Amino acid sequence: MGTNLETFIESTQNVSSAADLKKLFMAAIGAEGYENAAFARTNNRRLVSLPWADFPPGYVETYTSQDWDKIDPVVQRAHHARGPFDWSDASPRGGFTREQKLFFGQCRELGVHSGITIPIHGRGQEIDLISVSLRQKARAPAHRMTHMYMLSVQYWLKYCELADRREQSIVALTSQETECLRWCKEGKTNWEIGEILRISEKTVEFQLSHGMRKLGANNRITAVIMGIKLGLIPL
Repeated sequence: MGTNLETFIESTQNVSSAADLKKLFMAAIGAEGYENAAFARTNNRRLVSLPWADFPPGYVETYTSQDWDKIDPVVQRAHHARGPFDWSDASPRGGFTREQKLFFGQCRELGVHSGITIPIHGRGQEIDLISVSLRQKARAPAHRMTHMYMLSVQYWLKYCELADRREQSIVALTSQETECLRWCKEGKTNWEIGEILRISEKTVEFQLSHGMRKLGANNRITAVIMGIKLGLIPL
């Protein structure tokens, strides 16, 4: 069940429009059991733009007209989160406020229940958010969160290429940087990679850090996706 990551990456390679890319992404998250999705751009913990959203009728209009981003704990948590998180884990210290609990209640009434958010950090306070959620009461499948993260990062990279038309510089990784990232793709720890490549755990960390910096990635998953996309890491 679910979408194979390599298949999704391959299917996005020849997409020529943001609309077609969105269709592929929605099909991929649908295979994971999610029904709602949104791609938002934020700055300084406020919503700046909403390139697209696929929610039940009335939700987006209510969210924007009520300025819900001011109280939405998901937007606030994304500011310092370095990876995907379940909405139930977005609670600030001391728990959700009465206003936030009311917000979640109104979301459920509009057909937006449990979900996860993937933050992608840009320059300064700029953070792009990809959120997926359910329309019925249920808990988001946490065991597939890393997979959803990788699907979302690939979507974001391709979206930037299509919509933002960002120029992509040529990246050259050393053989050891490539090997370390390749084994990261297989879910190996630094220690396991060191054992496989017969190098120290510290050297693995060093090589991964260099590879991430060259690729402009702020974490390993993003680096792996970018490496695959650029043809540096085999599928």
